[in-house]
Amino acid sequence: MKKNDGKKSEGAVLEEYGRLRVAHEKMTLMSGMTFHDILNLLSAVDGYREILDSEMQTHPELHRPYECMGKAVDGIRWHAETAESYMAPKVPPSRWLNLHDLVLVAADEVPHERVDLVIDVGDAEIYADTLIRMVLFNLIENALHHGGGNVSVLQIVFSEDENGGVIAVQDNGCGIPEEHKSRIFRYGFGDHTGMGLFFTWRALKLLNFSISEVGTEGHGARFEIRIPPGRYHSNRNT
Repeated sequence: MKKNDGKKSEGAVLEEYGRLRVAHEKMTLMSGMTFHDILNLLSAVDGYREILDSEMQTHPELHRPYECMGKAVDGIRWHAETAESYMAPKVPPSRWLNLHDLVLVAADEVPHERVDLVIDVGDAEIYADTLIRMVLFNLIENALHHGGGNVSVLQIVFSEDENGGVIAVQDNGCGIPEEHKSRIFRYGFGDHTGMGLFFTWRALKLLNFSISEVGTEGHGARFEIRIPPGRYHSNRNT
């Protein structure tokens, strides 16, 4: 009886594995097709943008919204291309990435003309894949969109302590209430989609990094990414 139960259990496991494999293949297929279609549609939009470029000279009052539209389109392309790069079987491998360059690329995708962006990371390099770029994008966007509307300074600093490397992303906004700190990385928490910080936490976990928020309410948020020894290079020791 036990032997039969064991065979039945094994069969059930294999059946469940088969269902999951098929579901994964369907999601991969649909995701790949979706990214392909998005990029094709963006190419069409680029064609219309070229046509409108000449019209902007005679309609200067439309220059600002046209520029914002262009940035939004470029942002959609950046996100789609980044996500597409993780489609099996071409998941990008980890490699040494210059932290300063990563911050510049991520910050360029978030409008921050009215914010003083201070980057103090020295020559630090991080052993990771491009997930870390999306993490930095999310933290920068979070600071600018959820800082209470009065963020004027955003600092991104790399340092080291006895436990390894630390990337700090700190703003001078309203900060995060103490009672929310234990929930900000949960899926669905927050006043927007509740995805950004959950993605950040999950992505860093996959990279074997960690994150915490250690700012003070009323004085700004401070997110600290912890990087274990061996996963970063830097001449800095403070």
